[in-house]
Amino acid sequence: MKKNKSGFTLLEILVALALLVIVVGLSAFLYAKAARLRKLITYQNEIQNELNAMITEITYGSRNTIGLEFAHDVKNDLQNPCYELGLYDKTKGETVFYLISPGMNSGMPSNLPTTDTDTTLWQAKTNLTGVPARNSGYWKLIDVNKSIQLASGTQFIYYKITSAGLKQIDNLQLETPDAVKITLIGKSNDPSLKTRPQTIATTLVRVRNKLPF
Repeated sequence: MKKNKSGFTLLEILVALALLVIVVGLSAFLYAKAARLRKLITYQNEIQNELNAMITEITYGSRNTIGLEFAHDVKNDLQNPCYELGLYDKTKGETVFYLISPGMNSGMPSNLPTTDTDTTLWQAKTNLTGVPARNSGYWKLIDVNKSIQLASGTQFIYYKITSAGLKQIDNLQLETPDAVKITLIGKSNDPSLKTRPQTIATTLVRVRNKLPF
């Protein structure tokens, strides 16, 4: 009487191994895709939060700030967007300046007028006359963790309030602004995310005690 042999044939083992490889590979692919998606969502949220924090600092950082007192184009070219603005704090008797400039990695704003790979938003508070020099020590990073960099297109655009609505100012030496549109465009410092879409935050700030729009 013959006994039945138990076990798997070589073919069955090979088929099982092939299926196992497929399942493990598919699982690894799905995990990597989910991790990538999670990283992208975190990246977008971090940039948006930092941009919002920058705008909040400009708009509400000095509670007694009464509006636009000073602005000029760091390129000295009246046809190009402005990268600088100043808000006057009446109670403290100081002007709060903001500057879009490279220099994040060096610790002080650069004299270069264009955006670069380490462009960020700077703040300087002073009761001195005029804008503080770039190497004066007054300028501080808003994004102290250097988590993001500002991309080309980040700017301050100045307006007058007219009976027809807002009119963009082309020559700040001839007209005093009533409002400024703040546009901040951010991207991650992570090289692996350099191809991802940029994140934009924008707001309009008007001089205090002006009539509503």
